[in-house]
Amino acid sequence: MNNLLKPLELKRKDGQIVEAILYDNSDIVEVKFLDIKKLKFEGIKAKDIKKSDIRDIIFKGKDKAFLQNNKSKIIASLSKKHLNKIISTVFTKDIEGKFSYLKKEIVSNLDTIFYAAIPILKHPELKKNLLYNTQIIHRFALPLKIGGLVFFTMVTVKERTDFNKIQIDEFSIYDLYSEPGENEKSLGSPSTASVGKPMTFRSHYQAITYSINDLTAFVNASITKIQS
Repeated sequence: MNNLLKPLELKRKDGQIVEAILYDNSDIVEVKFLDIKKLKFEGIKAKDIKKSDIRDIIFKGKDKAFLQNNKSKIIASLSKKHLNKIISTVFTKDIEGKFSYLKKEIVSNLDTIFYAAIPILKHPELKKNLLYNTQIIHRFALPLKIGGLVFFTMVTVKERTDFNKIQIDEFSIYDLYSEPGENEKSLGSPSTASVGKPMTFRSHYQAITYSINDLTAFVNASITKIQS
């Protein structure tokens, strides 16, 4: 891909340095919000939205979904296994949360979100050393508006270069309204990842637009510690 720009050193929590590469987004002056105006479950209580309802919307009767990102042109498959992992985390960790309904709406719009998301960086697999040469992780991010609130989302795509397989592995949702005094483990209430501490964005969640640097900092804070 010709839209990769420069290397970036990331420090894992165990202190190991991982070489990441930033995508070239120099053509983007400001990041536009994806405004989700049409709610798929409008009028239905959060507790009445079933996992099967979300699966039906995304798969449309098929066994697997293929989603494309507009900017990078990457086409990634989404299996029932990985979608089940995403929606199960939302259901089990946030079933009573104040944003439970909206997060279920957000997951049901995963295809639209991935299409509009901005590719931020790629790096080797951070956990499995044996797969460093065959597995690449791509991180996409996007701010969105839904139900009058603002959320940040991050889509994680795994690419296996040894047998040409690209799939969506995780989809994380971070609300920008959590107060610093809340339980650190639930800050941001991400669907498939945990940041652990408040991110800078929480102090200015009412911003109208964000920059690529904002999104890059958001992704870096979400996946690992940055090398200083």
